[in-house]
Amino acid sequence: MSTEFSKNKVAIVSQGEYLNWFDTMPGEQMAIRVHSRDVGGAFTIIEARVPPFSGPPLHYHKDREEIFEVLEGRFRFHCAGKEFEAGPGTSVVVPRNSIHGWVNLGPGVARLLFTFVPGDMDEFFPQIGQTPPEGWTELAYRYDTWIVGEPLSISKNEQHSHGQ
Repeated sequence: MSTEFSKNKVAIVSQGEYLNWFDTMPGEQMAIRVHSRDVGGAFTIIEARVPPFSGPPLHYHKDREEIFEVLEGRFRFHCAGKEFEAGPGTSVVVPRNSIHGWVNLGPGVARLLFTFVPGDMDEFFPQIGQTPPEGWTELAYRYDTWIVGEPLSISKNEQHSHGQ
């Protein structure tokens, strides 16, 4: 079943077993849970399977908020100069123009749901896996993502304290 939406429908249905997973960064996979075209551009919802000790470069969005929901695993978030850990069931709302990033603290693959409001970010993530790293800054710029720093990292001591 694919995502459905029309004036005759009362709900959008996107069942997990029918998601189309695609590769982004090495070892990372994502799937679009709700495509912005199905909700008039109001939002985009994406699920990510994040490998241990991995996350995006520090960045911000000028024209949209980003909302994270930790589904599985533990993450360290950086948001507007503050860092904190978040586990399953935690929601993190990042206002527009706030520099942010996150890293999976390991030891295993973690899962994260993120929502962009407004949407129209759907085509960005599949293109990451098809673009060499030296092209990511230009690609990100086209999708209101302004890269301003390196990805968060964790020390060897932290890896051991998180089960590695």
